[in-house]
Amino acid sequence: MNQQDIEVFKTLGRISRFSITHGAAFPAGCIALTEFARCAVLVEEIGPDDSRPGTPASPSTLAMDHLFDKVWEDLKAISGTARTISVKEPGFSTRFRLGDDTHKDILASAGDFLEHLEDPATVAKFVAYLLPADFAATLTADLAEISGESDQQTDDKLQDVGDTAQTRLIIKEGRALIKSLNTSVRNFFRAKPEILAEWRTASRLHHTGGSGAEETPAAPAIVTP
Repeated sequence: MNQQDIEVFKTLGRISRFSITHGAAFPAGCIALTEFARCAVLVEEIGPDDSRPGTPASPSTLAMDHLFDKVWEDLKAISGTARTISVKEPGFSTRFRLGDDTHKDILASAGDFLEHLEDPATVAKFVAYLLPADFAATLTADLAEISGESDQQTDDKLQDVGDTAQTRLIIKEGRALIKSLNTSVRNFFRAKPEILAEWRTASRLHHTGGSGAEETPAAPAIVTP
């Protein structure tokens, strides 16, 4: 694949991670959910799996695993503290229930937790039980680092991917999905600029030079009368 195709593949990976965090907010049966699922399939189809027995993990994969282990421990601490808080505030812990310890579920749990931790009063309840005052900010930073390592991991995996006819078809479909999802996501989250900012980062196709390079249009500014 050329560099432009690699950028499309990286973008599909970022979109898949975005859908893990925010996909549950979309209404059942909408086109966006179908396209999010298809993005994940394309990533799996084109990306070699370095987790097969006998295949040495790349440095970026090892770094990624370490980050996920770190986030998992943080999530367990948050969830355990929430259960303690529930003794005095019944039902509090329902907002901080853990999924499984797979990478997908860890990202989903972290996204859910952080949405509830946007309230300073909620954060203070955890800090009262001696979680660090910046625990929510640390979790956010770790998720950003995971995203960066994911891009590096993609570079490692793509070293062995050839420019086959099937690959070219996948990339062509991926470009179309990115453009279509850009419309759905901008419309759905038009009143939530912080999520739109995440989407712009996830969906951006960077210019790489040469003909055919493109960049997903940024979401229009939201003007308040």
